[in-house]
Amino acid sequence: MQSRLFTSRLPGRIISAWAVCFLAGCALVQSPAERAGNIALAAGFTPIELTDLKLRAFHKLPTDKSAKRLIVYIESDGAPWPWPDEPPADPTPLKPLVISLAAADPGPAVAYLSRPCQYLPENQLANCDPEFWTGGRFREDAVAATSSAVETLKLLSHASDVSLVGYSGGGAMAALVAGRRDDVKCLVTVAAPLDIAAWADSIGVSRLRQSLNPADVAARLKDLPQTHFRGMADQAVPPPSASRFLASVPAARVIDRIEFDHQCCWQRDWAFLREQSCLRQ
Repeated sequence: MQSRLFTSRLPGRIISAWAVCFLAGCALVQSPAERAGNIALAAGFTPIELTDLKLRAFHKLPTDKSAKRLIVYIESDGAPWPWPDEPPADPTPLKPLVISLAAADPGPAVAYLSRPCQYLPENQLANCDPEFWTGGRFREDAVAATSSAVETLKLLSHASDVSLVGYSGGGAMAALVAGRRDDVKCLVTVAAPLDIAAWADSIGVSRLRQSLNPADVAARLKDLPQTHFRGMADQAVPPPSASRFLASVPAARVIDRIEFDHQCCWQRDWAFLREQSCLRQ
């Protein structure tokens, strides 16, 4: 699946329609999209719209195009479900945790990538398949679209390889993307459901039967440098739900934080945690 960029006349200045409100300050009370955009723009990121994929991205690149590696942060599944059997009407994440991690990353080439259907205006969201944030959130076309977007971001950065960082469901997506690429040199997951069947069983919800399971491709990643962070107090993604994946990658570094849950305190401690991961290489 190929992606197409919505660009201005100047090739070096890639801007998307979804950033208009970020730049203009459309409302006194910021929406989740505006909050995320403002964080990214304040950190020097440029917004990108991957129009064919219903994905949104920001990137920060060195002016001399000297970076050899691009670090891509992949968003979580997004907005929480109001009830176990009632998905959100809009999957846009309510909290800017992942974009904040990307904005704080000191790497010379860094990108943030949303998941399908996030940050869309109402008229476009109405035409977006809800399976992208429900039972099919990790289905083949979602993974293929994400990998295609990573390729586009890599080409824009002139990097030779990539590192993937994913939080929560974004970690599962990062593992699935890494399993089909040969240019990933570091995989980092944070509070991620790396075995989605075990995860669903552990919290008592229906399995994502239309989705691919990272645990099924873990053996392909056994030689890849990787770091997996788990919160021991995480009730949304209980740590044992990653056990089958981790058993297939015995050389991976697993860092367990006893006091952390699903939200706390990844953003607060990210500067320290990042230096403990393969991103430091």
